[in-house]
Amino acid sequence: MKAANDNLPERLLKLKEVMHMTSLGSSTIYRKMADGTFPRPRVLSEACVRWMESEILAWMTALPIAKAA
Repeated sequence: MKAANDNLPERLLKLKEVMHMTSLGSSTIYRKMADGTFPRPRVLSEACVRWMESEILAWMTALPIAKAA
């Protein structure tokens, strides 16, 4: 069964949207990118980058689940 949004185009997210989705600050995002532990953005122009929404969602889904206290 297809999801309702399967026909929607892939969204390209601005840094602020990625920060909002992940609850991470910009410094943490760029540090994780440098470590190779966070998706890298796509270059749209010399001064414009955007992240693929699907890659951010996949990164979030792959995070480990916290153990019960």
